[in-house]
Amino acid sequence: MRTKGRIRLRTDDRHFEDRCHDRVGDYASRRPELSVQTNLSVADLGEASHIEVVDRLVSIDSEFLVDVGSGDGAFAQALAERGASVLAIEPDDTRTLPELPEGLRDRVTFKCAGGEAIPLEDDMAGGVFFNRSLHHVPEDLMDQALLEARRVLKADQGFLYVVEPDMAGTWSQLMKPFHDETIVRRLAIDALDRTASKLFSEGCEYWYRMWVRFDDFGAFATRPLMKRLNVGHNELETPTVKSLFEAGKTSIGYAFSQILRLRLYRGST
Repeated sequence: MRTKGRIRLRTDDRHFEDRCHDRVGDYASRRPELSVQTNLSVADLGEASHIEVVDRLVSIDSEFLVDVGSGDGAFAQALAERGASVLAIEPDDTRTLPELPEGLRDRVTFKCAGGEAIPLEDDMAGGVFFNRSLHHVPEDLMDQALLEARRVLKADQGFLYVVEPDMAGTWSQLMKPFHDETIVRRLAIDALDRTASKLFSEGCEYWYRMWVRFDDFGAFATRPLMKRLNVGHNELETPTVKSLFEAGKTSIGYAFSQILRLRLYRGST
């Protein structure tokens, strides 16, 4: 494991410098279905959960982290379970927060705030996470959110960790007829290319995938996400959506791929 400052980037498993070696042209030629367009080096991490990728790439024990767009708080809780202290911010004050185990309650602080105005002093955080949340920031505030991340990060030791779903996954395609995020996801990547690249001296792009599974169409249609997105049954009970759902049929239910693009930045410019 190579150490730079207090943030220890995991390289013992051939990650970051060792595995982040493919040039984008080579990687894109092997994965033409993905929207790989970047000057950063690229690596494919295969199938993994969000927190498994965190475990593989960065060491967060004893670090103070910011989780921007924390949603239901599950990701912030997972970070705290690994020894971090977490400021979890979420602009939607209607989201239900988790009942944290007693041993974690002093490690996670929830605040209602957006990424464009992180309620934290300068140079305080070891890492800032946007776990599938940058594209939820209003378009005209995305660059400001990245500037805020740089502001609260320790100058030479902090990292910025941004995960964005790619539209190539069958889960995104299933959701697209009634919840199309093609444009906002593209805007989030554009903001990273435009702003994050100027704020950090090093960066790498990783791709990984996971699966969203259901027993049947009813389980999909009644998922809590649909209520939160205000998606009505009339938007789901269409030939297009049902056909896309049936395409995910397996021997044990239905499975849909979620393709994730991760940008990991560090170092001062």
